[in-house]
Amino acid sequence: MPKKLLTITTINGKFVKRGDDKISVFDNSLLYAEGLFETFLSVDNNIIFLQEHIKRLYKGAKVMGMTIPVPQSTLKNWMHKTVKAHPDKIKKLRLTITSGEAARWVGVQGKPQVILSTSPHSMPTKPFTVDISEFRVDQDSVFRRIKTISYAIHAVALKLAHKRKCDDALLLNTKNQVAEVTSANIFWVKKNKIYTPPLTAGCLEGITRKILIREAKKSGYTIVEKNCSLHTLFKADEVFISSSLKFVLPISKIKEGNKTYKISAGNISTVLYDRFAKLAKLK
Repeated sequence: MPKKLLTITTINGKFVKRGDDKISVFDNSLLYAEGLFETFLSVDNNIIFLQEHIKRLYKGAKVMGMTIPVPQSTLKNWMHKTVKAHPDKIKKLRLTITSGEAARWVGVQGKPQVILSTSPHSMPTKPFTVDISEFRVDQDSVFRRIKTISYAIHAVALKLAHKRKCDDALLLNTKNQVAEVTSANIFWVKKNKIYTPPLTAGCLEGITRKILIREAKKSGYTIVEKNCSLHTLFKADEVFISSSLKFVLPISKIKEGNKTYKISAGNISTVLYDRFAKLAKLK
């Protein structure tokens, strides 16, 4: 039997046991995928890039017309309390804010629910193989700029990628330009210059993406936001992804149907990973 992962959960600041971690079946988050989420890395109970994530959360709430139901100070206290209750050194923390019970079902609009869950996390070290998804993201949608819980495309694309023995799925936009992978932003290197799709390509404005651009410039690299075709990606000197739970991870293979394109190994992703590891005090 596989070992059960210890997960600590709070709802609206109160610890709940497994089985009691429930919200209303009439919550808009369930009925209409109306809600927001953020995923954090915690090292020694320090929540990495906390303020940057909170800023994106509030930006998303403004776009969706949602109200965060407690002051920011209370929200942070709940997050720290949830993280500290878990014994592991390296953890992931998921924050979900629902939009509350739907007025059309219960008569009165319900209060948003704040759900926090922390569980063990191991930083991936092996290069990823990604599968090119047949699904497309809408690069013109304002909802591509914020982190909503409406993740059906990403979830199904990832599930299919796993069935095809890949680690993740590469998503293109409706113009067949590279947008992102389901769990991370994507970068490629050509002649020692780093490129990444612009936000207008339909990729999420990742926290790690933003900091990586800053740290790459500090390391002396030129970094350019540019639209990218699959052909460009296949010919890159190096390809890597970035996210809060990976930092920086190389891609070694890209699968398109029965074809597999091998990507050369490079050292830029290693240099940038080391910078993030030091920022997070992993090294």
